[in-house]
Amino acid sequence: MAKTQKLTTEHKDVLRGSGWLSTRRPAFQDAWLALGTLKTLEIGQVLYPRGKAPSHVHGLISGQIDVQILAPNNEELAFPSGQQSKWYSFSDVITHEPAAGLAIARQPSELLCISSREFLQFLNEDPSRYVDIIAHDNSLRRQIQDVIAELVTGDGVELVARRLTWMMETDRLDKSNSVVISQMDFALSTGVSVPTVQRAFRDMKRRGILETSYGKIVIKDLNALKAFTEMLGSD
Repeated sequence: MAKTQKLTTEHKDVLRGSGWLSTRRPAFQDAWLALGTLKTLEIGQVLYPRGKAPSHVHGLISGQIDVQILAPNNEELAFPSGQQSKWYSFSDVITHEPAAGLAIARQPSELLCISSREFLQFLNEDPSRYVDIIAHDNSLRRQIQDVIAELVTGDGVELVARRLTWMMETDRLDKSNSVVISQMDFALSTGVSVPTVQRAFRDMKRRGILETSYGKIVIKDLNALKAFTEMLGSD
């Protein structure tokens, strides 16, 4: 059973410090962070299941949550995020739509947890707040469009480098610039083969860009990764 308690000032500062909430008005931030409780998840615990309408919205404070989407060929595509201030389920809670994916903790994680009743009451008290929710979902849509654009351009190694750069620039890495994901899951979510990922990683290891361990990628040199991606794009 996940434990719950009130957020501390430190937790609130994390959520204010980056991502969608950091771009909202101070009054909105204050009112938003007065909602909900702290939820803690251990490795393997589910944040929300596939096929069921989420009953809460969540904001990631620490840890890593993977969203797993079932592809048409029944492959599980894993989209990890160690991004602080990443938010989940806004639209699904509003529309009562079942979640398309499964969200699961890959590291011990802390999240702000707001019930659907509290969330909808918050919005309906001031309908202008819906604009803030739309802003969040528009940002997600743009990120998805960027990923699709990558999948139809560039070769395999370039796609691997672009995906790592995208993860870096959208704050999907944790504080140590790492992410927990298997090479198989990384390959599936990037749209390339595992050998292509392995080949790209070997090249980037030689350049001092990254290191890998079982189920984990660590970016050692963010600037070198960006330069490597730009070099591949100019070929």
